[in-house]
Amino acid sequence: MAQLKLLAFLAEKPRRSTDIAGFFDQAPRTVTQAIDALEQNGLVSRSPVADDRRSKLVQITDVGRATLDQAMPLYDAIVARTFGSLTAEQLEGLDGAIGHLNRLFDGLEKTSDRETKTPPASARQRD
Repeated sequence: MAQLKLLAFLAEKPRRSTDIAGFFDQAPRTVTQAIDALEQNGLVSRSPVADDRRSKLVQITDVGRATLDQAMPLYDAIVARTFGSLTAEQLEGLDGAIGHLNRLFDGLEKTSDRETKTPPASARQRD
């Protein structure tokens, strides 16, 4: 499912791996591994970026498009069957729970960022 989401994202236009990581909120290494797997199967290719020697542009191949076209009806059916089995009330509850968890996670990230920027108490006492 994750590979299909990545292929669908790349079907819109070629992207840099940093753009992919940002869109999916994934670590760059995780995205690199996913791209490696897709590339090994001939579903995507990498090419140099003209204005940045360090970056590669990831694009879906013809084989990748054919795979995506073949897999999307099954993907859509799984999503419809999974979420279609929920009542409107259950979907609303799920949406609320996901929103709550996202806000909680965002708060934890902010706390973690502040903690990594603040020197430990022992270091502050020495200053």
